[in-house]
Amino acid sequence: MKIKSNKILTLVLFLALSVNTFSQLYSPKDIVNIYDPFTITFGELVVNTNDDEFTDHNFVIVVTITIGPEKIIKFFYKNDLLVNNSKNFNNDYWAISFTAIKNNIVLVPALFNVPNNGGAVTVKMEGYSNISLGDENIMNQLSTSYVYTSSSMFNSMEQNYKYLATSPHVNKPNSSLTTTAEVLQRNVSTRPEIFYLGNPVEVTYGVPEDPNKAVGTNLLIQGQKKIEQKQGNRSADQWNLTFTKLTDVKLVQSESYYNKIKGVFSDIINMPKIDENRREGNISRCNGVIDEDLVMGRKLGVYMNKEVIRQFTYLMNFLKAGIRAKSDSASTTTDFMKSEERDALTYFDVNIKENDYNLENQYLYDEFINSSLGRGAIQKEIDMIRRYYELK
Repeated sequence: MKIKSNKILTLVLFLALSVNTFSQLYSPKDIVNIYDPFTITFGELVVNTNDDEFTDHNFVIVVTITIGPEKIIKFFYKNDLLVNNSKNFNNDYWAISFTAIKNNIVLVPALFNVPNNGGAVTVKMEGYSNISLGDENIMNQLSTSYVYTSSSMFNSMEQNYKYLATSPHVNKPNSSLTTTAEVLQRNVSTRPEIFYLGNPVEVTYGVPEDPNKAVGTNLLIQGQKKIEQKQGNRSADQWNLTFTKLTDVKLVQSESYYNKIKGVFSDIINMPKIDENRREGNISRCNGVIDEDLVMGRKLGVYMNKEVIRQFTYLMNFLKAGIRAKSDSASTTTDFMKSEERDALTYFDVNIKENDYNLENQYLYDEFINSSLGRGAIQKEIDMIRRYYELK
């Protein structure tokens, strides 16, 4: 029995350690979800080539980021890369160490912007030396301060660049020369006399809708990643990338519906009492936001997602519960609380107490949950609604 107990204890400890280990690897705060824009920063890379005249030849590094049916194409030319050193192996091949020194950040919009995105992003990297004259002419048309993408992807990328780009090394989006970029991307490897700079390498990462329910070993987790590719007896090619998770809250806050919601909240939450004759008018204001402003696709070019709709619908239903309480001459009621308003009350009760920024509250957090004014007003309203409906 003692041996059996020890085995059980060992198993429990192992499972506990495993859970702790995986929770560190897959912290929801580090997992990029479909509502998170993110950046890819290209740092040092080591690539192998058998081009013994590499320093005299022109070369290009091609990065292709694929999300569902959409592509983002990025080029690095000589002036974007610093050659750190070159190591020769028996006059057979050379390992070239580079550092990307400029135009080395790609800003990727949230995957929910891309129809049929598949919940995944694929990054392919390939390099070529001794570029043909024809390809050099194409390269002269394509700036390395841009990334090239389709017209359907362009608008979301441009909006991200406008509100989220914080470094001069972030590439601007361009859709007018995408066809030219695709020609170079597809054909450069087929030219005679071309040399490879490293073997083409491709990695795919899963991007979930809800990071709390994410399962898998290839999830896109922010941080540094060293991607290696080895062929034969050669030293490994190394590509060093850093993924940085951003938030689309700034994009939401730039939309007119956000300011309208703030106005409705400020007007209603600060009323100590509401005339009974104005009850339905104020409830109608909240319903108008839910039925008109918080409907994806009703207005073209508006940035919104399912989480935005859910969280601000909670806010409007919470205000409606307060309107009913503040427009009644009685201090309590025997009426049943409407289910959507009860859900909203529970939502704010939990989030005010926990006060932790996460996907569940990120669109409300700055102005309503974490700010002293919004937080105090919401807590006061919670207490008043609970008294009115005689809730514990």
